[in-house]
Amino acid sequence: MKPVSFYLVTDTHYFENALEAGGPAFEKNMLTEQYFVKESSAIVKTTFEHISEDKDTDIVIIPGDLTKNGEKESHKSFIKELHRLKENGKKIFVITAGHDYNDSAYVLQGDGRVSVEGANFDDFCEMYRDFGYGDAIDIDEPTHSYMAQITEGVRMLAICCDSKGQPKGAMDERHMAWAKEQLDKAKKDNCSVFAICHYPIIPSVPAFDLVGDAKIKEWRKVATFLADNGVELALTGHMHIQSINEFYTENGNRLIDICTSCLVGSPAKYRKITVDDSSVLKVKSIDVEDFGWDLKGLTVQEYFHNQFKNAIVNRVRGALGGGKGIVKLLKSLGRKIYDKATVGAVARILFIKCHKSLKKKKLTELVGEVGVGIFLGDGPHTEGTPVYNLISGVLKRFSFIIKKLEPKLSKGGADVDLTKMVLDTIGNTKGFSDNNAEFNLK
Repeated sequence: MKPVSFYLVTDTHYFENALEAGGPAFEKNMLTEQYFVKESSAIVKTTFEHISEDKDTDIVIIPGDLTKNGEKESHKSFIKELHRLKENGKKIFVITAGHDYNDSAYVLQGDGRVSVEGANFDDFCEMYRDFGYGDAIDIDEPTHSYMAQITEGVRMLAICCDSKGQPKGAMDERHMAWAKEQLDKAKKDNCSVFAICHYPIIPSVPAFDLVGDAKIKEWRKVATFLADNGVELALTGHMHIQSINEFYTENGNRLIDICTSCLVGSPAKYRKITVDDSSVLKVKSIDVEDFGWDLKGLTVQEYFHNQFKNAIVNRVRGALGGGKGIVKLLKSLGRKIYDKATVGAVARILFIKCHKSLKKKKLTELVGEVGVGIFLGDGPHTEGTPVYNLISGVLKRFSFIIKKLEPKLSKGGADVDLTKMVLDTIGNTKGFSDNNAEFNLK
């Protein structure tokens, strides 16, 4: 790949505070929300200011979920911030995604929802004309995907998979045919190409292969299509996670998928990516810095992580509610254990060994820590660590259930090893970092 340098910022979820979200309904929603809403504008402005200070890199790429939930006013304010960034010498390329258009946009106020004007999908090419669409070599009108010349000898294939009236989270045959035409033109023009897509092309962690919305549909087919047509690098978001993954096709071609976290919620990172004259890809992750908010005595990262930990704990707690009859009874019992038990107590119930460092830890605390650890990337819970051994013991205890589940979860010719999938999700076994890494490209 030819030399290029740019910033990658994903899932900005910008919210215009003049819309006045707040009240009991908003506070209840925030109990299970990974990212911040009211703080989002301050976080975006601070990040753009830091990017503007770098005079050596003039490209910024933002692959979708630009606003909180498609509010027209949020788009207007976000576009103003993009213009400020552009005035500081940056060339900006965006795509839109599911959170960016909404025919029934609303804001949580008081005890419920208040309708606000939503952005229309058909208006996006004009709205974001100055940020990719106006300079596109070609635009696929049904999806708003486009090909752009990023710098001399380097093009970017922007793949939009959340298009109105199109298969959600997918590339159908027509879409691929358009992309193939663009890739063939780039090859003829002696240009290397990387791709951006809101959805991860490769599941960010093994367990996400079982989650339908966690990656592009038929991801192996899409990854093979891209890699076998000369695309070695894809930049993605959507899952709010720090991950880097490789996929090799049967022809021996490789695709590297760099999925980057939500900017306005834990892990709250963005990236600087460079390819030098020797075709060495360098990935550097950068933490969001102090954005001028009252952090209640916490560091910036503690502030982000605490919100996410609480969201994980509360989502699990919510899953243990409802039901009827025996199901309701079992869920109620599970919720009581979940809320009050220590890890050591649960280990004793299941007859599993538990390291002394975990025995007095509350189960909810461990759940939150493991969840945040997965999304931070570089999962620390590898073989031999206390958490790995504990979860491995739990999986062995329920192996009789897991064996019955695996055939049902195995689809598309790919057999599922649920135990390995879970353990490889909590611990990074890839041999390279999810946050800062180097690769030799073709």
